[in-house]
Amino acid sequence: MVCMYFRLKKTKTTPVLQLVESYRDKEGKPRQKILLSLGDIDIAPSLWKTLAVEVENHLLGTPSLFEMDPNVRKWVDLIVRELERRESSPSAYISIDPKKITHECSTELGPELVVQKAWDTLGLTPILHSCGFNPTQIDRAFISIVNRLISPVRTTSIPDLLNRKLQISKDTFYRTSDVLLKYKEEIETALATKEQELFSLKRTILLYDMTNTFFEGESLKNPKSRRGASKEKRFDAPLLACGMVLDEEGFLIRHEVFPGNTADCTTLEGMLDKLHSNMDKPPTVIIDSGFATKANLKMLKEKNFDYITVGKRPSRKSYNEEIKSLSFSTITGRDNKEPVEIAMQDIDDERIVFCKSHKRGLKEEAILSRAEDRFLADLTKLKTSLEAGRLKKKEVVERKIGRLQERHHRVSRYYELSLAEGTLNYKRLEEEFELAKSFHGYYHLRSSRKDLSAEEIWKIYIMLTRVESGFRTLKSTLGLRPIFHQREDRSDGHIFITVLAYHLLRWIEQMLSLSDQNISWLTARRILQTHCYTTIVCPLENGKTYRQRTAGTPDNQQKSIYSALKVEWDNLPRYSSTY
Repeated sequence: MVCMYFRLKKTKTTPVLQLVESYRDKEGKPRQKILLSLGDIDIAPSLWKTLAVEVENHLLGTPSLFEMDPNVRKWVDLIVRELERRESSPSAYISIDPKKITHECSTELGPELVVQKAWDTLGLTPILHSCGFNPTQIDRAFISIVNRLISPVRTTSIPDLLNRKLQISKDTFYRTSDVLLKYKEEIETALATKEQELFSLKRTILLYDMTNTFFEGESLKNPKSRRGASKEKRFDAPLLACGMVLDEEGFLIRHEVFPGNTADCTTLEGMLDKLHSNMDKPPTVIIDSGFATKANLKMLKEKNFDYITVGKRPSRKSYNEEIKSLSFSTITGRDNKEPVEIAMQDIDDERIVFCKSHKRGLKEEAILSRAEDRFLADLTKLKTSLEAGRLKKKEVVERKIGRLQERHHRVSRYYELSLAEGTLNYKRLEEEFELAKSFHGYYHLRSSRKDLSAEEIWKIYIMLTRVESGFRTLKSTLGLRPIFHQREDRSDGHIFITVLAYHLLRWIEQMLSLSDQNISWLTARRILQTHCYTTIVCPLENGKTYRQRTAGTPDNQQKSIYSALKVEWDNLPRYSSTY
């Protein structure tokens, strides 16, 4: 008679939970055998008896009569996988009924292989080791970061690849986040250097931009939690801002976390100062119009940084004469894309590149048209209320008109409004309206680089879209938003782990691009998800069951991705057991 049970083994440091098998030997004497040591895993004692019974039933192939509780099922699956991972050599020849062969515990493998390859190639294990991380902390850091790129680690083949059990609990990962944040400067610098070496990055161009994320809850314990202009329109929630510097290939060099109400333009100088000491020559900085204040442009010149930025939209009217007089030419090398026309003129100490995009013009016209429809609808409602006598006080009406004009500022400036004899009159200023429409599709770039052609300046500026693409990836795929933490260090740690996951993702996409596979990580992950680890279950003639945990064979599309990323898939560990 075999019986399994859990017991807590006390040690000098941390108590260890053990799964024990109780049986009688040939002489009938009771014996115990430790099947599995689970470390300080956090399983409630009230579940021990139930888990032991369910694990034993699973290994004996005896189905449970009742539906298993999801929490119990989670632990049973984990323990069974750990048991199967123990090497056991069955007899060289076993008799199996092919009709009874089945499989179980299939877990996603493909994306995990790729992410582990990115981790190893970027040298994150030696980087963390040099910061004083022990093997357990490195494992937990790996899980924390990889968890942003793939499914929850409990449902993946990460334990199979690491060939060891994972002790997963909330508190241990909080402590891991704290240690990672402590060495943020060292880790980020080491990663930036490694990426530069791997891909021979010149880094003569830097792209800087800011984004923000929002908190769930008030986050009163975090001094950086502030109300501000949310880029996701979450004005109901406090924010946290994040500035990021990327190179021309989209690799992230540095990031900083700021209070949620920080003005973008105030962060540029501090960020560049922190990078300046590591540069042989100041690069060209690409910034959006929000950073291109007079003070910032003056600062860039004083620090010998060149810059390329886009002019603010209202200022394009001041170049009306130049736009009319200059000869525009179409940018080459944009097959199957909407044409963009450019012209150039040097004004004072800047080179101004005027750009015209038909697609952008149609978009701006549609935006203005929708804004005008909303404005006219609100005007009609206000006029109806006024004529129906529901609004009688002149100061109340004027206040409502002022609010309406402020709310629809994009289009209200092209309308003249007046109150007369209890009604509201309005008319469109056609000349000004048509002048505004004539600028649709036009924008201009400003640069201190007079050694570059108009087309070169335009192509360099378009690199800023890589920052925007990176922000979208950080917020959606990598879970930058929202933030559930209340403490400042935990919120900063959440962002840093997201940034580290982005480093892995960017390596993957760059390697795929170099192999002419221009697909995103999301697409690659979807393709690879069907490559799995699984446990083959073979009932034997002697009543026992032989199990072998093994990786499947990838299909041709998966092999192509593995080849591009230099992933070795054909020599993965196998685990076998007989019970």
